[in-house]
Amino acid sequence: MDGLHPLNIITDQDAGIRTAILMVFIGMIHGFCRWHIMQKVQEKLGTFVAKREDLRLEFNDIIDYSMTPEELEQRWANMVERHAVADNTHFLDLYDLWEYFVPAYFRHRFFPFLQTTSRSEGFNVVLKQYVHPHDILVRFFKQYMKLQERIDVVEDGHEFDGDDKIVRLWGDYPMEKQILLTYTMPIYNHFQLELRKITSYNVRDIGVTEQGSMHEVVPIQGSVRGYGRRSYRVDADVTNGIYNCECCKINRDGILCCHAMKVMSHLGMVKKYPEHYILPRWCLPPPDIVAPQNERQEKPVGQKLSRKYMRLLRYGNMCTYFAKLVVDLAALEKTNEIAERHMRAMEKEMADLKKAAADVVKKKKSAKDAVNPNPANDSEDSVPMEEDAATTENRKARNPPMSATKRAPRLKKKEGWSTTTEAQTRSLWRVQGTRSRCPYM
Repeated sequence: MDGLHPLNIITDQDAGIRTAILMVFIGMIHGFCRWHIMQKVQEKLGTFVAKREDLRLEFNDIIDYSMTPEELEQRWANMVERHAVADNTHFLDLYDLWEYFVPAYFRHRFFPFLQTTSRSEGFNVVLKQYVHPHDILVRFFKQYMKLQERIDVVEDGHEFDGDDKIVRLWGDYPMEKQILLTYTMPIYNHFQLELRKITSYNVRDIGVTEQGSMHEVVPIQGSVRGYGRRSYRVDADVTNGIYNCECCKINRDGILCCHAMKVMSHLGMVKKYPEHYILPRWCLPPPDIVAPQNERQEKPVGQKLSRKYMRLLRYGNMCTYFAKLVVDLAALEKTNEIAERHMRAMEKEMADLKKAAADVVKKKKSAKDAVNPNPANDSEDSVPMEEDAATTENRKARNPPMSATKRAPRLKKKEGWSTTTEAQTRSLWRVQGTRSRCPYM
């Protein structure tokens, strides 16, 4: 972990593990698995509490919804006095374990959606289905690879279900759509559950501070799942987008609670979820394939371009368009099938187009041969007026007709012409630069 030890950990009540954690991970918060503790409580106190329903309800409410250790102590003392259970040894033993599993001691620590060792226990159960304690090392690796393949298949299935389904927003709040596009689907589901709970509360303004305002969020009726019957205080700083609730869910789970979002709705601040409350660990991973951001190039107005330049312009624009389109087409199997179907159709249409062009060329050649049965008399340099573009483009350049003589024509000799006269004439040409002044011509 790059030399950093974890800040929080949850284990069972093994004394050896606790001693090792205190020695190695200094300053780390160590919590016990709540599920294991409550299972023991059920075994020891189940019969006793079953006859006292009011004691059971108050006991669970104290554990779940006490906000501070001081509040927990006060409520516990009142419960013990009211129900006369001070001499019950099981309650006394449970009191000694408060700081290791009661949420009031961990509400400022990051334990996202966890109070038990259910994740590790679940993995142990799956691992035991594949690996035996007495297996050799080679068999262990082979079985572990099979287990990894199973996990990959399950993850692919969940990813497919998430991509294949169209998620319906619960309300019309713009920040809900923002969270849907920002967070992963499991975290969005947690957010949506919190957003739904705002309908279970009313808001009452209780004061104004230097930073903003204070509000009390009160249940409309009964108990709200996860928060009980109690009211919660929320301090709002609208200018800086800060909303502090005493339930501290943003510290414990990394998302805003329903009380803070209720105050945001009360103040009309639901257009955007505050950026400083968005955790990178909950966000969607960056795309594996990034589409090019090139802009489409248009043909210059009033300028005539060559066929080669136009071909390059069309090629660049089509590459940019298809590169952006293929990012979505490659995402799912269904979209990939759509792309392959249309590509096969395009290939067939292009083949038909080339065949039709070849037939036109063939017909024109046949018509030409019928009109002029002796093509040898035709000039090789002539090009038909109506000729296929591909044939014209592929025509090779011909060499120009060769001259009949390979040097300048000889001078026309007059009477009395001699070798000396010719030498004098050429000398005058070089000096005077013209033939018209030569006395010998």
